[in-house]
Amino acid sequence: MYDNITRTETDRRSVSSPWSRDQNTQLVFFDGQIPDEETALNQGIQQQTRATLEHLCAVAAESGIEVQDLLRTTVYLTEMSQSGAVERAYDEFFENKRPSLTLVGVEALPNSAAVQIEATGVDR
Repeated sequence: MYDNITRTETDRRSVSSPWSRDQNTQLVFFDGQIPDEETALNQGIQQQTRATLEHLCAVAAESGIEVQDLLRTTVYLTEMSQSGAVERAYDEFFENKRPSLTLVGVEALPNSAAVQIEATGVDR
């Protein structure tokens, strides 16, 4: 398994569930990603967010998950006042169909980054 994937879960049908799903569907959980150290030290939050999203999508692609298969993300921010810049970066990066977004304020992140993003995708 890849280093940046925490685990995968098979989405199995349940006898008690009124909904049926494809038995081959798996959820894939990606560990938090941050921008590289140079970007973290020299760029603003919008650029850091974009760089982190690019890195996250590269990690997802390694495991066969495409951008449109990312379902949800959690974004950790050192400055919650910058949430608008994060949303602008998301709008630019994902264009029409972006995953759900949860913002969480934190005191500090590795490499002096201002943003860290973890994600859940679906492997169809």
